[in-house]
Amino acid sequence: MTHPFTDYHNSQFLTFLEFLINLKFDNNYHWRSGLQTKIKAVSLLSNEVRSQYDKAMKAKEEMEIKGHGSGLEYELLLIKFETLLNSVYSLCDNLAFISYRLHPDIKKMFNDQRKNIARHRTNYPEYSAYLDLIESAAWYEKLHTMRSESTHYLPGFVYHSKNGVGILYRDMEHSDERIEIENIREYVDNLIAEINDYLEKYGKYHLKRFITEEHKIFYPCLIPHPEGKGFLAGGRVITYSEYKKKLPGKCQYRDLPCPRKNNCAAYLNNGESTLS
Repeated sequence: MTHPFTDYHNSQFLTFLEFLINLKFDNNYHWRSGLQTKIKAVSLLSNEVRSQYDKAMKAKEEMEIKGHGSGLEYELLLIKFETLLNSVYSLCDNLAFISYRLHPDIKKMFNDQRKNIARHRTNYPEYSAYLDLIESAAWYEKLHTMRSESTHYLPGFVYHSKNGVGILYRDMEHSDERIEIENIREYVDNLIAEINDYLEKYGKYHLKRFITEEHKIFYPCLIPHPEGKGFLAGGRVITYSEYKKKLPGKCQYRDLPCPRKNNCAAYLNNGESTLS
């Protein structure tokens, strides 16, 4: 028996996004799709930075040979790098807002949650595991400083370093800190790895705390109309318990003329509808 779909996620974060619609707060469906878009944005922008870094390195090599050159590739690298910082910042605030809805009375924004960890530990000891999660995101501090300066005040300075092309933030308007990154590409590679690790821990925590074995998701499928008039809408429902085992769930529209019904495991999985 074949499954009608094979899009089960191994990622705990992406699995949590699938089941997010079960949690009862306003616009949970839109928050799911919004977070999916934010994740794609961070991935695409990080690739843009990597690609632009290669162009900046080529411009650096040409400048070292000729003794002169245009600074355009460095400006583009700066713009794309700081756009990535802003995208990660936005993703973090979205994650924090979802958690705020699930942990009443804590702060809404990611940075505010981190700044109030000690107070929240005192006032809400039942949230200790979530506060541990927020506290583990040490990579956020440098990113937040760079993003705040570049968004509200002055951009960073891209320069030739002994390790490639770097970026420097000094004499900042909002901070006395000095941040120097000698290789932008290495920083971005490490940042993305740390974000992905954080997302998995975020998904693991929220799945364990808020998603039950009986929570359900609906997967639509399109069935060719027998008279050639487009498609009929069908679909299956799968519980979290079934999803973890990569089981097919149950077809919800068994009366439709589905051409795959004789070998579709969801259709052949008899029993009452699980759609609520």
